[in-house]
Amino acid sequence: MKIGKGSCNGTFGELVQGVLDERPFLVTLPIPALKSEAKFIPNLESPGLIGPAGKTKAVTACKKLLERYEIKCGGTLVIESNILVGKGMASSSADIVAAIRAVADSFDLQITEEIISEIAIGIEPTDGVMYQDVVAYDHINGRLIEKLGKMPDFTIVGLDFGDVVDTVQFNKIYKNYSIGDRKRFHEAYEMLRMGIKDQNFTLIYRASTISAQINQKILTKPYFAEFERLAKRFNGGVVIAHSGTVMGLLLSSGNPKIDDVFHEVSLRFSNQSFRLVNTTFVKT
Repeated sequence: MKIGKGSCNGTFGELVQGVLDERPFLVTLPIPALKSEAKFIPNLESPGLIGPAGKTKAVTACKKLLERYEIKCGGTLVIESNILVGKGMASSSADIVAAIRAVADSFDLQITEEIISEIAIGIEPTDGVMYQDVVAYDHINGRLIEKLGKMPDFTIVGLDFGDVVDTVQFNKIYKNYSIGDRKRFHEAYEMLRMGIKDQNFTLIYRASTISAQINQKILTKPYFAEFERLAKRFNGGVVIAHSGTVMGLLLSSGNPKIDDVFHEVSLRFSNQSFRLVNTTFVKT
């Protein structure tokens, strides 16, 4: 038993999110620079678990892991995160996963992504961030669908248009996708699979933009048409948080016009402010 540490990346929304046949799914877009880092300080003399204000779900996850392994121990959970909350960037899921990993590290428990999924989904719909690379994931039932691999090097110039979205409530809303929408989800998923396999940005751009277009019927993003025009102009794709407030232009890191894109977005949205987070620009 020792002080345990765990971490988990956040995301910039999802590459694709919708349904495959009747199965809900999303495809993760991990951002390593966005991270939740947890520390668990065990205390055998007290059964209680103490955690940061506003991180009750992460504390619950710790309790569930200890109960699963029949470990009678209290402790203190500390979490530090640079992931914006309520924006669709997996802040809550990352906290839960980081906390579980910290407790597991404290007691040298050999846990799998599947175990983390089981615990996380018992608390709330989860984003699949327990898997390191890009995956297709059933976020409602907590099941891995497919490991897709690594994204080619990318940059996102993104905006947060304010407010917050309660992901738990959003996922309770019935999504009335048309037959055409469902067909397009299949097309987008197959494009994305091939795009990641071949490291082909053109296919990845098309897939993420299709999913973003469909999601406009569910959770409208302002200035969406303008972002589509910018994506076409600068050879990129539109990427969104399907249950959040951020939207961005997905670009190859080798795109020579990245500075032009940022300048263009900065001019157009001059009343917004930006913060550079490694590969991602996010409004603060």
